[in-house]
Amino acid sequence: MITHKESSPPTVNEDHLSRIVKELAVHKGKLIIVIGGGAHGHQAAHKHGFGNPDTPSEKLLAGIPEIRHNMLLLASRVEKELKIQGIPGVVISPFMFVTLRNNLIDHFSTEIIEETLKAGISVIIHGDVCIDKTKSASILSGDTIAKHLAEQLMPRAVLIGTNVDGVMDDNPTDNPNAKPIPLINNSNKTEILSLTGPSSSTDVTGGMTKKITELLDLANLNVEIAIFNLLVSGRLTALLENKSVICTRIQST
Repeated sequence: MITHKESSPPTVNEDHLSRIVKELAVHKGKLIIVIGGGAHGHQAAHKHGFGNPDTPSEKLLAGIPEIRHNMLLLASRVEKELKIQGIPGVVISPFMFVTLRNNLIDHFSTEIIEETLKAGISVIIHGDVCIDKTKSASILSGDTIAKHLAEQLMPRAVLIGTNVDGVMDDNPTDNPNAKPIPLINNSNKTEILSLTGPSSSTDVTGGMTKKITELLDLANLNVEIAIFNLLVSGRLTALLENKSVICTRIQST
């Protein structure tokens, strides 16, 4: 949402970023902003063979500097915009303290994040490339970060911004009458997952299917979960203020 996803080289969507951060400013409590890779992360990751199990380790390792550079540029721009809107925030990059094992989290301490929040500073964390103890390097997605932090820190809510009104009952690109599914739970998850597929943009982290699967795992923790359209002005504000809004809610039952 804050990048021009099909733009190469990747660029920030300045108008969207400014408006989104203004909406975030209505929230006065602790805040963790998890940034997906967008064009900044996915293009470089795809270029270096991430997402392909046959890519040699040497090629994956060679991609680390470019991916990290791109993601730091994006995260730093978000940090700057937060400052403009009066929100103190710092970037905490997973590469510096997270390790993976066969694409899964091996070690991910939340201590520095918790201490930063206690200091009254918002945390900006982003999808990243990390050292993988079994395959040299792999991608840690923003969705996986959000799930891990929610499990460890038990926030009031996890709000997932996308470019559509939620999880849709059909592809809105092909069907203009597609509607958001208001609720996903264990009773309808199999049916819903059959409707979701890979992202139409370059995405090496699994797209919507993985996103829903990981968020369903959180539903048992009594965390409010919503997938909503971050491109529509006011919807983030409404969710932060506990108001009714068009979105997809994810619950355990």
